Amino acid sequence: MDDNIIALVHSLGVFQGLILGVILLFISKKNKSTFFLGLFLIGFAIEFSPIILEDFKILEDHPGLLLLPISFSWIIFPIFFLYVQKISIFAHERVTYRILYPGVISILFLFLLFLLPETTKEYLRGSYLFEILFVLGLMYSLYIIVRINKYLNNHTKEVKNQFATDKNRQLQWTRFFIAFCFVLVSVHIGTLFIEVAPIFELLISCANLILVFSIAISGIIQYNVISAAHRADLPVKEPSFKREDPKEKVLELINRIDYYVMDSAVYTKQDLTIADISIALEVHPRDVSMAINKHYNKNFNTYINEFRVKRAQELLNTDILSSLSIEGLSREVGFHSKASFYTAFKKATGTTPMNYHTEILEN
Repeated sequence: MDDNIIALVHSLGVFQGLILGVILLFISKKNKSTFFLGLFLIGFAIEFSPIILEDFKILEDHPGLLLLPISFSWIIFPIFFLYVQKISIFAHERVTYRILYPGVISILFLFLLFLLPETTKEYLRGSYLFEILFVLGLMYSLYIIVRINKYLNNHTKEVKNQFATDKNRQLQWTRFFIAFCFVLVSVHIGTLFIEVAPIFELLISCANLILVFSIAISGIIQYNVISAAHRADLPVKEPSFKREDPKEKVLELINRIDYYVMDSAVYTKQDLTIADISIALEVHPRDVSMAINKHYNKNFNTYINEFRVKRAQELLNTDILSSLSIEGLSREVGFHSKASFYTAFKKATGTTPMNYHTEILEN
């Protein structure tokens, strides 16, 4: 494998990350959350700069560049964590800036080392100091990745408790990204003990190229998930329902919710949120969510989808498909897409809408 090809791919990755990161910083005036994604991409790109300096033997000609403070392994994933917080349903809560402290300290430490005389830097470069720092940085990155995954799980759970349609709200692309990063960081740790083939290094570099581009595009099109439970027009400012409330109180509220949803057919509204129901009933969204969770042991998304599926079953018992397609039917009962309709219908009935309709006709 030609080393120049690998060096070229590394260079393209750094250049692409820097350009896309700057673009995201520029557009962050319209969407402030992308500021952190832009910083992440720039840091992610610069992290590969030392490899390029070695690939092109720049350090041999310019020894003064030894120990450049451009290792951001301690801070890039905490920055991505902040980005996830900013676009998530919990954006109204306090942001966890303290996870940046280890990264800031590491950068200051590296900057002080960079100011040392060249002979001292040469000595330190040959020691185990930087290998230890690098491994600790990677371990901290793994810790932050695990925290991001846990945070996304909580985000998804809350989205399903507030929205009847969760499309584009689950931040699935961030899940794919952190899964890839978990593998990537694990591989980096493995390369400290096992020598990898050049072709494998090239494949990783190409994957980084594709990944950085996809992250930037996803960040541009991703809108912030605004909590439905924090709308300004909610009639009640604080929830009154508690988990230890008696069953009679829970049943009274759930009966009101059931009656309103069935009587108004509000479930057919594609962008229905729990706030819409709480406004109609003049109760806090948390009360509605907790009543559904406690009585039915379901989230709001599943609860509403069951009404939609029941209505779809009623229509499928007729000759509705002679005048309406499956996709049209899915939108008629409130689903955002044919795919989500199929998923919910099969989950509730164990069969597809088309098979269900065929069985009805045969009987």
